[in-house]
This record gives sequence, C-alpha cells and structure tokens, in this order.
Amino acid sequence: MFVLRKFLRYGVYAAIFFAGVLCSVYLTSKWIIKSEEVVMVPDLVGHDTVYALDLLTSLGLNIKVGGFIWSEAVPKNFIASQEPAPGTRLKRDRDVKVALSRGSRSVPVPKLEGANVREAELVLSQNGLQLGGISRVVSDSHPRDLVIAQNPVPLHELERGRSVDLLVSDGPMPVAIAMPELRQRPVRQALQDLEKLGLAAAVKEVHRPGDPLHTVVGQQPKAGYRVDSNSSIGLTVNRVPRAERSRSKLWWLTYQVSEGYFKKEVALSKRVNGKPILLYRGIHRPGDQVEWLVWAQSIEEIDIIVDGRLQTPEASGFHWERVERLVPLSVDDLFAPVPLAEPRRKS
Repeated sequence: MFVLRKFLRYGVYAAIFFAGVLCSVYLTSKWIIKSEEVVMVPDLVGHDTVYALDLLTSLGLNIKVGGFIWSEAVPKNFIASQEPAPGTRLKRDRDVKVALSRGSRSVPVPKLEGANVREAELVLSQNGLQLGGISRVVSDSHPRDLVIAQNPVPLHELERGRSVDLLVSDGPMPVAIAMPELRQRPVRQALQDLEKLGLAAAVKEVHRPGDPLHTVVGQQPKAGYRVDSNSSIGLTVNRVPRAERSRSKLWWLTYQVSEGYFKKEVALSKRVNGKPILLYRGIHRPGDQVEWLVWAQSIEEIDIIVDGRLQTPEASGFHWERVERLVPLSVDDLFAPVPLAEPRRKS
C-alpha cells in the first residue's frame, strides 16, 4: 500500500512537470511568432520592376515575377498586377508576386499610304500586325508598288496579329506597240531603238561566219508581234567567239545599314545585258555591316537596293574594292552572275 501511494505521488509530480514543459514551449512559440515584424504590402501596380525591387527590399520583402498579362492601362513591361493586394499585412522575408504588362492588345494602324509595299510589310511587322490582301490597280499618278490606300485607315485601333489590306499601284498602263524589225541592224543601234520605245532586251551571242559581225541575226518576238514594257525581248548578235579569259574581276562590296529604329531589307543585284538579276536579299538591323564578294565586269553593273530604293555610293555606306584573281572563265560565265560568298554581318 505504501509503495502504491509513493508511485502515485511520483506520477502526479511527473504529470505536473510535463504539463509545465508543454505550457512553456507553447507560450515561448507564441511569443516568438508575435515578435516577428509585420509590414504593410505597398501598391506596385504601374511601377517598373527596379522601383518595386528597391521598395520591397527596404521593407524586407522579396519580389517574384510570375509572368505577363495584357493591360490597356499599364504600359508594356511595367507591373500590371500583384499578389498579395496593396495594404495586406505580411511578415518579413515573404514573396510578393507580380505580373508584368504586355501592353495594350490593340495598336494604332500606322500610315502606309505613299510607302513602297515592301516598306509597308516591314512597318506592319514591327507594329505587331500582318500584311493582308493586296489589290493592284493601274495608275498614271502613282509609281509601281506604291501603296495608294489601306484598310483599316491610319490610327484606327486594331488588335495585334490582325491584318491590314492594301491597294497598290501597278504603274501606268503598258503601251502596246508592234515589235520593230531589228535583224541586220548593228547591235548598238538596235538597243538604242528599243530604249526609245521603252523596251529592254537580253542579248545572246552566236558566231555565223557568213553574216556581218556585231549585227542582230535573230530576235524574239518577231517583227510585227505585239509587245509592251513588260515583254521579254531577246536579241541574237553575231560576234567572234571569245577565247577563255585568264583574268576575272572580283569586287569586294561593303554596305553599312543606316542607324534608326526599324530593320531594313537589303538586296544586291547585278545587271546582265540590261536585265537585273537578284543575287541576295535579307533583313538587317540598323548599324549592321554587310559584305559580299561578287564577280562583275565593272562596278556599274552592281546595284544595292534598300527597302526598294537604289543606293548610291555618295549617299550611303556603300563601298567597294577591286580584287584581282586569276581564274579560267568561259563565255557562259559572263552571263551567270555568281555571289562568291554569303554576306558577313558586323554589329
């Protein structure tokens, strides 16, 4: 009996001890939690991330970017929403999640009238819009490929990714004429006669010992056929066969894209018998330097076109240098322009 009482007394003492320990732990944890400093979450909407990072850091909070959303009221790349909301009490070292604005879903349609159709397509792309349908109409007052009208009209608000339709000039109505008789004429005179009529021809050389040299011995279309400025005209000229040439002319060309805000379309072409042949076309950033190595008889045969406009050496960063190189060259190579290398870009 004595032992049982002693055991019960020690059990009561142990229960009281453990209850005191648990109460102490509970009160201590409550005191620690209450002692943590609580701050007020500021309003970050409409501010940039640098401002938000600086402000939250000073309050002992962290910033976490959770993505992008469209916003009509907040400019692009500024904070459009936050979580928790402004005014929420938050303990230090907690995260404040923000979403950045993509800007407005709608953009004002740029003015494209009076621009080249290629320029118009580039401007639309830079504004998040697409080129829609193109309708062409003959116009005596507008050059070919010039934008006459657009739909929607300039400054109309349009959702990004939508299309803008264009009315584009096809140039003046071609004047139809009868193909003149050019056979047996000196090639120089034949080309001058065609130029007066607004026509251009591709020249092919043959050797016919019985016919006069440097004269036209064949033409396509034949005399009397209907032609206009868009017709393809070919002349066959009697010449002495050319021997293989031991020296060809290589030209190292450099073009510096002018500074600005928009990318530009840069094209390189070479004229062969008056007919331009495209060698290169690409889109380049402002400040890019593009280089080519091209074969040609003279630098006058090579054209650099930027956004549909011919560039002159004096008005732009267009430079060239002649490179001498011994290469066997056949007669056929004279009419096959070959870009010897892809352009090298320097930013």
